[in-house]
Amino acid sequence: MTTSSSADAALCPYTLKPISSIDKSELAVINPEESECGHKCSLPHLISYIHDASAGSTHSCPVCLQSKVTVVCDGNAADRVLRGEPHGENDAQERVVCLRYGPIHYYLSLQSTSSRITATSCALSRIGVVLGVDVKHGMKIIHNGKIIYPDKTNNDVSEKILSISSLDIAKKRKKPSLVVIGIRKQRQLYSQGSKSNAAAGVQGVIFAIVGMLTTRALWSNMSRGIGWTINTSKSLLGALYLFAKSMLYPPQHRDE
Repeated sequence: MTTSSSADAALCPYTLKPISSIDKSELAVINPEESECGHKCSLPHLISYIHDASAGSTHSCPVCLQSKVTVVCDGNAADRVLRGEPHGENDAQERVVCLRYGPIHYYLSLQSTSSRITATSCALSRIGVVLGVDVKHGMKIIHNGKIIYPDKTNNDVSEKILSISSLDIAKKRKKPSLVVIGIRKQRQLYSQGSKSNAAAGVQGVIFAIVGMLTTRALWSNMSRGIGWTINTSKSLLGALYLFAKSMLYPPQHRDE
C-alpha cells in the first residue's frame, strides 16, 4: 500500500485536486489491504466510473492502472477496517457500514461533514448518498437471502445494518454480509469509461497500422503479393499459349 505522505501529496486522477484537500468522507481508498495498491481518489467520481461507465465490466485502479478494483473504503473507514475495528472508541458516530453493491465491497463511515447525512437513519442515508440510490424508492438490502430493507413494519433498520457490519469487520470476513440492490439516480459524473473506450479504439487503429508497417508484415505481404502475381501470370501465359496453338494448329476433322 502507498505511504500516507506520498498519497496525500498526489493529485486525484479525476478532479486533479490534491488528495489532502478532499474530505475523508468523500475520499476513496482502493484495495487498502493490497501492498501494490491502496491508492486514493474522489469517492463520488470513482463510483460513477465503476457503476455508470462500462457498468458490469471490471475496472482497474485509476491511479496505478494495474490492480482490479474490488474493495473501496472511505477515508475514515480505511484504517479501522484494516485493524478490524468497526467503530471508534466511545464514538457511535464513527461506526462503519460494509456492504456489497455490484462486484465491489464498500466500507463507509458514518462520520461526515456533509449536511446530507442526518442523524436519523444515518446508515441508510449514508448508503443512499454514496451510491446515488434512492433510499425510499427502489433500494433493497439483503442479508442471508432475506430482504431486511425496506422493512414491512417501517422500523429503522440502521442499527441492525450496523450490527451486522460490525460483526463482519471484527471477524475480517472476506465478503460483507449485506447486499444492496438499487438503480443509481446519479449518472455519468465521470465518463472515463467512454473516454477510455474511445482512446482504446484509436490506440488499436494505430497499433494495427504500425503492425502492418513492420518488416515482417511487409515481407509477408510482399511475398503473398509476389506469389499471387506469379500464379496469375502463369495462368495467363498458359491461356495465351493454348489460344495461339489453336490458331496456328487448328484441330483436323476426319472425313467420315
